[in-house]
Amino acid sequence: MGKKNPLHNAAGKKILHPADAIRKQAKKRKLEKMKKERQTNFEKKMFGMSPEEIETEIRALKFDQERKKAHKIEVSKVQQDRLTRLEAGYKRLKDTIEEKHQKRMAQPKNNLHVDFEELKIHRKSSIFYHPVTNPYGAPPNGQTLMYRHPDGSVKREPPPLPQDDGSMAAPGHGPVGDFKNPDSEESGSEDSEDAIAAGNAGDDDDEDEDDDDDDDDDDEPMLPTELPDGLQIGPAASSSSSSAPLPPGLPPLPLGPPPAGMPTFLGQPPLPPGHPSLPPGQPPLPPGMPPLPPGLP
Repeated sequence: MGKKNPLHNAAGKKILHPADAIRKQAKKRKLEKMKKERQTNFEKKMFGMSPEEIETEIRALKFDQERKKAHKIEVSKVQQDRLTRLEAGYKRLKDTIEEKHQKRMAQPKNNLHVDFEELKIHRKSSIFYHPVTNPYGAPPNGQTLMYRHPDGSVKREPPPLPQDDGSMAAPGHGPVGDFKNPDSEESGSEDSEDAIAAGNAGDDDDEDEDDDDDDDDDDEPMLPTELPDGLQIGPAASSSSSSAPLPPGLPPLPLGPPPAGMPTFLGQPPLPPGHPSLPPGQPPLPPGMPPLPPGLP
């Protein structure tokens, strides 16, 4: 008979070393602990959210998955697991989430808490309101938001809204029919319409001036109709040009060749009699200069 394998028991299962068995049990406990921590953190996060926020996130994940499927884009496993976990957790903890949310909303607010939806309505009643530097009336960091009331007091609660019974309105709140929000669309549209009308009028004036300038550039320049000596310019001058006297000067030359006996000069004029002839190519001496000595070139 063969020797029995000491690494396996009678059932044929492997016998672990005592140290390996301890490490395996420690790893199993660690995995269970991590799973429990993940579950606790998930529930804590769900309890801190409102039902509307959870439903909005679920709808956004579903919409994104449908979009990816329509465009044949692969949906990641992380996104799919996130959607499955949210739906299962919200279905299991819905009652607890709504209860904790209502309890959280019923608690008194902190003094430093600012409700901006409330501040939008009563911003001009805020003690920190300034039309230029702080048009929303928000308090600085670390300070409590306070409101001015019609009786002159300053309280944490906002003043009542103006009524139609003729009661005194809170600071920053006039009659309902006469009050206009400077940031509203109506006032902005009226101002913008006035500005556009003014701009269009200015553009029309500029266009008229440009058209006048273009017409002036296209016009021909004005010429004088008379000359200083009494001569005329235009059709009248052309009709009377044949009868107008010529200016004084030399008489016109007769037609044809010059008469016989008239000297014709070709080139330089002849030298006076008795003057030595100049070498060819030399210019004539100016009048009054003595003749050149013989022998010079």
